Amino acid sequence: MVLALIMSVVFSTVSIEADPLSVIQSKGMINSPFAVLKRAGNRLELGSIVSAFSLKTSMDFLGERLDLVGEKGSVRLMIDSPLILSKGAYEVLSTPMRTEGGNILVPTDFLTKALPALLGRSAAVDEKGSTVLLGEEGTGAFEGVDPEGLVRLAAFIDRDKLLPPEKKKLVPRGLKVVVIDPGHGGRDKGAKGGTGTQEKDLVLSISQKLRTMLEEDLGVKVVLTRTADYFVGLKERTAIANNNRAELFLSIHANAAFRRSVRGYETYYLSFSATDLESSQVALLENRSLGVEGEQGEEALLEAILWDMAQLEYINQSGELAARVQQNLVKNAGGRDRGVRQAPLAVLMGARMPATLVEVGFITNPEQEIKLNRETYQTRLARSLFEAVSDYNRSLIRGELRGR
Repeated sequence: MVLALIMSVVFSTVSIEADPLSVIQSKGMINSPFAVLKRAGNRLELGSIVSAFSLKTSMDFLGERLDLVGEKGSVRLMIDSPLILSKGAYEVLSTPMRTEGGNILVPTDFLTKALPALLGRSAAVDEKGSTVLLGEEGTGAFEGVDPEGLVRLAAFIDRDKLLPPEKKKLVPRGLKVVVIDPGHGGRDKGAKGGTGTQEKDLVLSISQKLRTMLEEDLGVKVVLTRTADYFVGLKERTAIANNNRAELFLSIHANAAFRRSVRGYETYYLSFSATDLESSQVALLENRSLGVEGEQGEEALLEAILWDMAQLEYINQSGELAARVQQNLVKNAGGRDRGVRQAPLAVLMGARMPATLVEVGFITNPEQEIKLNRETYQTRLARSLFEAVSDYNRSLIRGELRGR
């Protein structure tokens, strides 16, 4: 039922009133279009493209990733992303694929960049933008570049240029919905202290205290990704935040180290590459606990990069939030400042809002484990996180940061 609802977006019957785009072949049909594509402004309705070229479609359960399959190949797209992925390579569209009025819309250059991969034919749009001319079989192929180029590109793409005008405006506003993610849960116990303290229990307690403070003192709606000891999958965590239209996603964890003397706080925000070796190791441990291995092959690499690029829209806000979290923990809870870092943390991938992961201490340090088990210390940690979110919220209201 859910999948049928998702797929109905692609084949929506909602009418788009705009000049159509005619599709003709290279031989014998110059004056006789064999298909007409529906258009909205300078974008095309993807459903009409799917119908015109008899493409097969497959969308993931969360409605975020769409695969198109044609006679000669396939392409992968993601909502709100400008990327096309095919056979281990990528292309960048002029604007992201978006949903609007029940339709999925793509820019016109989707035809020239994606159709060759799907049909094995070249595609060209005339100067007036009213006709697309298809070449004969074998005249087209996907002209993407490899993932290494994408990693470099991800750091420099100015996503603001790809946003619609209404999203570019500076609209001061405060937080309305915050999602708190207590790390691990259920069969995933997380880190374990020397006396048996389990990370999953500790972070849930802190998260519940933080939720109460945010709801009572800041007046925002707070959603927890889990409210008890049960497992929540990787994609479900950020899906909860996306589906609730949250303006902030905060994942709470406790750290671990082989050396029992290691202590302090760390705060992370997303990057495809880690800040340093320690950050890389933290990401590896956290990702493994969610069933995400470091080496997953070409498809997983591309998807991870794509999610990384999706977060670029919020990279500054995520960094600002991380800085406030780290500063308030050190100031109010006391302890060693291990700094703000970046890492490819799977739990942050896919969040369509500022997202941060905080390690509230090393559960493997005997002194910190004792403190982390104290109700009063957990309250201090929650209060420190509350102050960080409050400070971030004030910056939003003053217009110092751009909201979602």
